[in-house]
Amino acid sequence: MPPSAFVPTPPTWDVVTAVGIGGLAVLMAGVVSWLNARYQRVSPWLIAAPASVWMCGTAALAMSGVLARFDLTPPPMAVMILLIFGLPVLMACTAPGARAAAAWPVASLVGLQIFRLPLEIVMHRAAGLAIMPSELSYSGYNFDIVTGVGALVLWLAMRVAHVPRALLWAWNLWGLGCLVVIGWIARSSSPMVRAFGDDPRHVNTWVLYVPYVWLPTVLVMIALGGHLVLTRKLVSGRVDAWRT
Repeated sequence: MPPSAFVPTPPTWDVVTAVGIGGLAVLMAGVVSWLNARYQRVSPWLIAAPASVWMCGTAALAMSGVLARFDLTPPPMAVMILLIFGLPVLMACTAPGARAAAAWPVASLVGLQIFRLPLEIVMHRAAGLAIMPSELSYSGYNFDIVTGVGALVLWLAMRVAHVPRALLWAWNLWGLGCLVVIGWIARSSSPMVRAFGDDPRHVNTWVLYVPYVWLPTVLVMIALGGHLVLTRKLVSGRVDAWRT
């Protein structure tokens, strides 16, 4: 079946999965806005306002069915994947990333990633209910739960002691590697590729619907942006502010 002929079906509704992912996305958008305001001494709306527009816009595209159209060229889902990974890289490599790297403490950049622990637990539930492909959970090829556990352990450790830079580098590179793998799985299981077969249980269409669209468009972007800013901080040598 050519990608243009693929017609996705909405995922099964599960309140725990929907509230878990949707609520976590809203929470993390608020946390990033608050922390950025705290450390850079700017208005929280500097982040909150564009984040709100972005979340409302992606939700509107999902609710209208535009994201689920594969008869368009390029498919909106392909554009979404490109933006998810491209925008955080652009932010981290330009002036906003430099300011964040200079202002945010290492501990906060690490602690920001703790959300990946509950996220992976919710995603595992979603896979078990056939809401999303099992390949995207830790029962498949996604071991990002290790990143979340590591973030929690390192964050707690940094509140009482100095953590070696080498350990931070190892965890940071692992987290970035997990995101690369997740991106590969998301693309491979997309309706444009369907590397795991045509069975709907193995095709990644659930992120085309609300609130699951906020998993890639909010949570993945926060995770990637956080890792890249931390990378800039570690490279610069500004590791004096270890604690929150």
